This record gives sequence, C-alpha cells and structure tokens, in this order.
Amino acid sequence: MADISELESKCFADPWPAKAFEDEINNELSRSILIRTKEGELVAYCIFWIVGPEAHLLSIAVSPAHRRLGIAKMLMLKMFEMAILELAEYVVLEVRKSNEAAKTLYRILGFQTIGFRRRYYQNGEDAEVMVLQIA
Repeated sequence: MADISELESKCFADPWPAKAFEDEINNELSRSILIRTKEGELVAYCIFWIVGPEAHLLSIAVSPAHRRLGIAKMLMLKMFEMAILELAEYVVLEVRKSNEAAKTLYRILGFQTIGFRRRYYQNGEDAEVMVLQIA
C-alpha cells in the first residue's frame, strides 16, 4: 500500500491519502492492476470498480520516469479486458479539465465526453466525464 501512495504523491498535486488506497483494495467492487520492475519497484497502477454493466476508472498513474512508453495505454487495455470478463459494457472516468495528456490518451482509446462535474477536485478544478462502450 505504501508504494502505491508514494507513486500517487509523485504523480498528482492532490494525491489520495494512503487510507483511501487501503479502503479500495479491501472494497469488493475494486480491481487493481500493478506494474513493477523485476526488482519490485512499482512503475504504474490502475484501480477501478466493476458495478453491474459499468467499469469506473478511479485512479491510474505511471511513474514520471516511465512515461511515454505506452504503459498507461497498456493498463487501460488490460482494464477493458478484465471488465469485459466481468460482463461490464462500458467504462466511465473523470479527468481534470486541464489534463490534456490523459484526455488525449482517452480519446485515442475511443472515449467521448458526456459532461462535466463542477469543482470536482479538491482544488476546485472541474472534471470532464468520459465514457467508452466496451461490449
């Protein structure tokens, strides 16, 4: 749990508290994908829920030293695969309005914006809500 929280802190200005990760790992709706080096260092993670026909991306992060290598895309594709196996039909996510890099990846994968959540993030920034049909 500590390494997930540590990576989160490296990647985001307002990271989730360590307790949030602990709660998610113990939540029966939650699924996670972790990528580690051969030495065991955490490189990336993806945490999502499966709720009926919906897969909901909660958090995805790639270590700054390992970005632009296709890891985030690989994580997303693996999440789709896992979600389909659990009969999910679509994926929903929120992304910061200012996070152009993430939004570009999501659009490449086929996500479409369906709305906004005003002042969704702790700093008051809006979230863009995106969805992708996977089944």
